[in-house]
Amino acid sequence: MEKNSLEVNILGSAFTIQSSGDPEYLQRVAGYLKNKVQEIQQKYADNTTQDPTKISLLAGLNVVDELFRCQGREPSGTDNGQIERITERLIDTIDRSLL
Repeated sequence: MEKNSLEVNILGSAFTIQSSGDPEYLQRVAGYLKNKVQEIQQKYADNTTQDPTKISLLAGLNVVDELFRCQGREPSGTDNGQIERITERLIDTIDRSLL
């Protein structure tokens, strides 16, 4: 099976993705992640921390949240507070580790 390659540049890191899947699909996936990363950058634009690792992790968390919601695994109302606290602790941990 033929592998398709796509050059991707996200947050100043250039790399090549290879997949045996449809090249247009591969482009859409990479473009979706790039858009999520840009959303996070804009959301935290006034924040002094614009670390690429933190931005990537936050974008990844957002994408996973969307996936779970689409799969019908959305947390109940009582779980939302707990998820928010865990997410805030995770962000704090990431911030401290990047200093």
